[in-house]
Amino acid sequence: MNYKWILFFLLFAFLISSMAMGQERLWNIIRQPAISVDFNDLIFVDRQNGWAAGKEGAIIHTNDGGKSWNIQKSNTKKEIHKLFFVDAQNGWAVGADGLILNTNDGGQTWRPQPIGTQKWLFSVCFINKQLGWVSGDGGAIFKTENGGKTWYPLKSDFDDPFTEIKFVNENIGWVVSGKGNIFNTRDGGKTWQLQPSDIASTFDGMFFINDKEGWVVGGLGTLLRTSDGGKTWQGMNEEQKRRTLPYGNGMPEPIDGVHFINSKDGLAVGDLGVILRTNDGGRTWKAVKSGTGTRLTQVQFVDEKEAWAVGESGTILHSVDSGYTWTSPIRNDDLTDIDFVSAKEGWCVGHNGLLLHTTDAGKNWQACDCGSIFELKGIKFASPKIGWITGTNNTLLGSSDGGVTWKQYPSRVGVGLYGIDFADEKTGWVVGEVAYQGATILYTKDGGKRWDVQFPPMDVFSNLISVDAISPKEAWVVGFFGTIIHTDDAGANWTRQQSGVGENLESVFFVDNKTGFIVGNAGIILATSDGGQTWEERKSGTNNDLKSVAFINKKEGFVVGVKGTTLKTDDGGVTWVPMNSGTDIDLYSLCVAPDRSLYAVGKWGVILKY
Repeated sequence: MNYKWILFFLLFAFLISSMAMGQERLWNIIRQPAISVDFNDLIFVDRQNGWAAGKEGAIIHTNDGGKSWNIQKSNTKKEIHKLFFVDAQNGWAVGADGLILNTNDGGQTWRPQPIGTQKWLFSVCFINKQLGWVSGDGGAIFKTENGGKTWYPLKSDFDDPFTEIKFVNENIGWVVSGKGNIFNTRDGGKTWQLQPSDIASTFDGMFFINDKEGWVVGGLGTLLRTSDGGKTWQGMNEEQKRRTLPYGNGMPEPIDGVHFINSKDGLAVGDLGVILRTNDGGRTWKAVKSGTGTRLTQVQFVDEKEAWAVGESGTILHSVDSGYTWTSPIRNDDLTDIDFVSAKEGWCVGHNGLLLHTTDAGKNWQACDCGSIFELKGIKFASPKIGWITGTNNTLLGSSDGGVTWKQYPSRVGVGLYGIDFADEKTGWVVGEVAYQGATILYTKDGGKRWDVQFPPMDVFSNLISVDAISPKEAWVVGFFGTIIHTDDAGANWTRQQSGVGENLESVFFVDNKTGFIVGNAGIILATSDGGQTWEERKSGTNNDLKSVAFINKKEGFVVGVKGTTLKTDDGGVTWVPMNSGTDIDLYSLCVAPDRSLYAVGKWGVILKY
């Protein structure tokens, strides 16, 4: 018998087996953010060629009408606030600390242009390849007559932050300011005259279609129009605003961008996903559904049918019916929680009402309509058919048909709702922000038909973030400032447990009624083996904020946190070691699927599987 061959095959089999075991359990990114940037501006020069730009020096470009977007190298990390292109080749970008970039090849290369200021530049406008202006903080206005090779300052006699500058020809232009002022020039910027608007608000955006007709938008829902070159300005009255705009904290939400394709048809965008449409030159505006609750910063008609809008969280919206309906080819909203009802079917929620659903173990995710535009914070299915979602602005949504339809349930507290867990189909808890009774705890014992307010201990007056219900009688809740509370009588009484820390606690998970773990900010990991009578701090090896904890069994547990932090224990939480998550994106929530697969979700809509 040839023992050398036997030994070789045994060694080979061992190596293959070891490699397979090593590759069996790794974190894999199964949903990658397409574009992870907050956009400030958008410009199209024709139906095919468009650009968007924003924070971290981000510039993206499409040359196929938005079917695909490619990242362009700006060679800066400074925030870009505004773009301007005179054609498909020649453009400028301005932003933080006196940043001016220029391209002559459609953005394949961007080169800085010196301007001699460190002031923030908010806006740029050119009327041809040579003649242009920029405006910025502290009354800054600069002009170029050679395409930006040299810039020289113009005297404005004001220290306003000039948020937008527009010229319709070489002589006539306007600037608007964050102090609510409008200035006009008739000599190319040599002199500027104040045009009274009688509006006490910041101005953030402006558009002129000719030397007579223009529009200005800004804070407090400001929508002004002029038909005489700015000599007089008219806007919506308070009643019109209330019929048209969403109100936050009793005030109309700000409008950030405006564009008109002709003297009648215009669009305006703003906070909370606001899109407004007018067909009478801005005398009246009608809100249209954007499908998002994120702040929208700019909008543009490409032609009388097609329009685009951009905003925070990588939001890009598209309309092909003159701005009356909108679709979102890219959704990069932050994901905040995830739950799997079977080995293949799972759900996750996030900002701006985002609800995603998979039926193939995360290979594909479909966006679903839950009827909300707010930040969704938690999701839990008590059974494959019965699901619940929590969120800001008193959001408590329920579904009894497996997530096909969702409806709002009354919570009777009127505050943001965060953590949610069900012990069975009937019994569950929701926790959230401080309300009139103290920290919010809601309880149901009839599957959500009725939610009753429960009272935390008198000394608990801080937001509660996470709840773990291990039976219809027993649950733990954690929250801000090291708060831990516990019930063993279905919430009739809640008692405080001493955490020994002051950091915010973000997640709680119990393996059984004695053994539990809590994670929180600054790398906090707490453990108990006596049902929370005592909590001991465990070394996490990181100072990063930890956001979620879950165990597959009594020995094997996992933690996720900001900056892509992932930790693992194989000894029941005594020691924790770092893992390679494959990302540095913040991770917010972790769940164990019925087949013991793990999923994590986070910023920009990233999803990981283990």
